[in-house]
Amino acid sequence: MPRIAQLTAPGHIEIIDHAPLTASPGSAIIQVKHAGICGTDLALFHGDYPVPLPHVCGHEFTGIVKEVGSGIDANWVGKTVTAEINNTCIAYGRSPLCAACRNGLSAHCLERTVTGIVQHGGAFAEEVKVAGGTLHAIPDNIDPVTATLAEPLAAALQTFVLSPAQEGDTVVVLGPGRLGILIVFIAALKGLNVIAVSRSSAKQNRALKYGAQKACAPESAETLIKENTEGLGAKFVIDTTGHADGISQALQCVQPRGTICCKTTCGLPATGLDMTKLVVDEVRLQGSRCGPFEPALQILKTHHEKLRPLITATRPLEETQPALESASVEDKVVIDMQCV
Repeated sequence: MPRIAQLTAPGHIEIIDHAPLTASPGSAIIQVKHAGICGTDLALFHGDYPVPLPHVCGHEFTGIVKEVGSGIDANWVGKTVTAEINNTCIAYGRSPLCAACRNGLSAHCLERTVTGIVQHGGAFAEEVKVAGGTLHAIPDNIDPVTATLAEPLAAALQTFVLSPAQEGDTVVVLGPGRLGILIVFIAALKGLNVIAVSRSSAKQNRALKYGAQKACAPESAETLIKENTEGLGAKFVIDTTGHADGISQALQCVQPRGTICCKTTCGLPATGLDMTKLVVDEVRLQGSRCGPFEPALQILKTHHEKLRPLITATRPLEETQPALESASVEDKVVIDMQCV
């Protein structure tokens, strides 16, 4: 029987056997090979992002399609894939569509489940079931471990889909960690002037390696940013701190009529936000989450050798609990179902 790493209480994972999954119409069963740990997984694990328990986390994964249900092309079986996380009307091939899917908002489908996050078991398991329309084949030149970066890379791309930036614009990335470093990389590819802000000198140096022009600690950020923007502040400030107060820090760095891009999903409310400054400076807040997989996979196809070192550790499924416990201080941990 396939095993799952089940969150049974905040901070507690149990490895148990589970009945084999069966493909229903519009769905596919994937034999999971690798699954990455991200900040949302940590928020779920610690109980800051509450979900009904027991629950299986994990949404950044690769695997082999084991079975497909009716309505899904049988040629998917045997392919190495990753999958988008939103299981929607469109992804299942349902009819009629909900209002969100009819109006071009399928990522916000009114009937959606979210793999590993909302009402849907995730990939910290030997098998996972997803909507068939979420599948994406992994190019042959990308190893499956590196391909676990497809989902966060797509989320990084979505930042600039919703907040388009022009070459030469100044972009500040607060917290260049697991997701933030990918945003630094994407911003640099777009020709943006990137300033990375982190308390960690190691993360500052890594950000410089991945395309940031400058990097500094939070206490130096406001001064450095204004020195590099003629006193205005950055046109875009991207909060990937993983902390609810990151948005307040962002507000101190953004220019009037600039944009704060909110990427933190820590599950906790922001407090102490200076609404007067937000209003007086006419600052735009833009949340974003999931993004386009095919462009992300194309970037991985071209830059996989550069991005592979971002994955710093692999752990077997049996060690999901210690992997989650250590992921706050390790750069990028991947659960490897083939590891013993």
